Amino acid sequence: MAEQIGENDRLVSAVSGASSGFGAIYARRFAEMGHDLFLVARRQDRLDELAAELREKYGVRVETMRADLSKPDELLAVEKRIELLKNLEYMVNSAGFGGNRQFPDVDIDLETRMIQVHCIATMRLSRAALLPMTARRRGRLINIASAAGYLAGWGAADYTGTKAYILTFSRSLQADVRNKGVRVQALAPGFVKTEFHDSETMKNSGVKEKIWRPLWCSAEKVVDTSLRQINRPIRTVACVPTLLYKLVAWGGSAWCLAPLRVLFSGGRVR
Repeated sequence: MAEQIGENDRLVSAVSGASSGFGAIYARRFAEMGHDLFLVARRQDRLDELAAELREKYGVRVETMRADLSKPDELLAVEKRIELLKNLEYMVNSAGFGGNRQFPDVDIDLETRMIQVHCIATMRLSRAALLPMTARRRGRLINIASAAGYLAGWGAADYTGTKAYILTFSRSLQADVRNKGVRVQALAPGFVKTEFHDSETMKNSGVKEKIWRPLWCSAEKVVDTSLRQINRPIRTVACVPTLLYKLVAWGGSAWCLAPLRVLFSGGRVR
């Protein structure tokens, strides 16, 4: 923990999974806005590098906390700190990871960790953030879902399931806080150019080689689309950044759900 923030009237933004990918990009965008930052991730060295960059470039205060959100005691420590951020403007639940093994031949402990990070941590940190946000009747909560949450397919039972949870959970949260000045978003991108597919849990997945290049999009573009949408007057909870994946999401939610399930599961799911 490098320095304390939230002790004055400056706006604060909090990001989990901040050491890379979407989390790091959101942190940079909030620093550009002049917000002080509370950044959480498992890799302290990466957090320290990012914090030093943001302090030097934008002159903001940055507090970091190393935490594995699959561990209840470490998750609780993050919760308690977020609850005390009285000027919390944005909260981004970006921590997460993927997998590439099929049931029943999975690492069951890894699958359990995925549910804990994607679902339990998202739920608990959302509540922690909503306490100061609803008290001041202002705030923006962004939960990272995925276009995969609209679909089903092999090697991704818990990934698609947890991302579907985030979509539905976020919609219900918005219903709960609709009259309390808070906006909720579930960001649901498709394939994005980040370190996600280079992680240990995605090792040998072959995704980068198998997926057609036009299906990939820039992480910076995804984050910028997210921030534009959440500040528009119309309350649309799900944010699907590109036209192609909007069609995928629509198909996964509408009458053509069955054909899309067949397509994305290699003919195995109807």
